[in-house]
Amino acid sequence: MVLCTSIPAQVDNQNIDIELYTFGAGENYWEAFGHTALRVKINDIDYLYGFGYFNFNDEDFFLKFAKGQMQYFLGIEESHQEIDNYINQGRAVWSQKLKLSLLQKQKLITRLNYLALKENRYYHYDYFLNNCTSKIRDLLDEVTDGEISKQLKGIQTRKSWNDVTFPVSNQAWMNLGIAIAYGIPAYQKRDKWSLSVFPDDFARDLEQFITKNKWNGKLIQHNNADKQLIEQSFVKTHYAVMVVFILLVLGLLIPFLTVFTTYLWLIGQSLMGMALLFLWFFSEHSVAVWNINLLLFSPFAFLLIMDKLFNRYYAVFLLANILWLILALFLTNFYLVGFCLINFILVYLKSR
Repeated sequence: MVLCTSIPAQVDNQNIDIELYTFGAGENYWEAFGHTALRVKINDIDYLYGFGYFNFNDEDFFLKFAKGQMQYFLGIEESHQEIDNYINQGRAVWSQKLKLSLLQKQKLITRLNYLALKENRYYHYDYFLNNCTSKIRDLLDEVTDGEISKQLKGIQTRKSWNDVTFPVSNQAWMNLGIAIAYGIPAYQKRDKWSLSVFPDDFARDLEQFITKNKWNGKLIQHNNADKQLIEQSFVKTHYAVMVVFILLVLGLLIPFLTVFTTYLWLIGQSLMGMALLFLWFFSEHSVAVWNINLLLFSPFAFLLIMDKLFNRYYAVFLLANILWLILALFLTNFYLVGFCLINFILVYLKSR
């Protein structure tokens, strides 16, 4: 990786090529939504700029991840090497040549040079508000005097962030985590500007909307992703929730495992509920607030281990799950309905 570079902006328009590159999903969970990058070619200089870089070895990385305080950075790679890397992974690759004016190109390169400096490379990452695609979208919007935002902000859709991100193909444990962590903001309908934070959506929007100087390019496909990467396998996408559900049902129905499974499930959902409270009140994750799953994973469920408390409060526990089911049906969040059924089975077994 080129840690810091400076490319000349004051050159003839004919010698500057700017392309938007969009990469399809990969096998790893951090590659699940694809990637967006800008390719800048000036004579013999050919760099690919992307804002989706992070380092697992950063101090307290996973704690910062849990708190929504991740620091991502602008990465700069040799274009051919990086593009070939995506192709070799079997990931889809599209490009759009942007016919920006000379002044717009110079403004963009000047801005990239500034952001490439060591003291400016890092930024506060948010999955839906400040990611690899939104950073590039905002840069292009800035150099085109708001042409993108003026159009996309005025187009309402019937889609939410949940609609365009869930379920993630072939990512079972990631889907389970997303389904649990998503709060009400993830299900709210968004305009095209809010949805243009995802690589495929932004690339298609940029190709389709009308620009004054026709600077937005057409999507050109360079590589088809391997079918194993782009075809959604139901088993690979859902096995985590199915395995957990089946194990809990068997544990509750097999007599010698019933007590152990009951204790394990009540303590486990309490810990999950506490984690959701942490995400809501003590993290900066924008979609973790107002999470209805607190009705399903009660932070106080562990108290029901004691029979006296269970006999007194199981009706409240049952009512919370019925309320969750109603809200889940309203939000079309069916992924976790099996856990609601587990709680119904638990109430039935303990109240006999």
